Amino acid sequence: MSEIFDPEEEPDGDALAPHHFYVGVALALFGFASIWPYYPVTGASFAFIGLLVALDDVIEHMTGFPTPLDKIWNYLIYPVIQKIESN
Repeated sequence: MSEIFDPEEEPDGDALAPHHFYVGVALALFGFASIWPYYPVTGASFAFIGLLVALDDVIEHMTGFPTPLDKIWNYLIYPVIQKIESN
């Protein structure tokens, strides 16, 4: 592993650190307030996806169970980052 911070070394069960919750709520509010009036389907999609991200983070931090975003990170995104860093 390179000298870049390894996120998998740190536990992610802290209930006071709902970082994706804030991102999900911000995405939902942006989709609802800024996009929905002009493009209803796209705005509703942004709002729905934002709420799913927020719910995913709430479940992750409350229970510690792996969630769909964890699976995507662990099996798709993080291995790509490891390959990029190892080159």
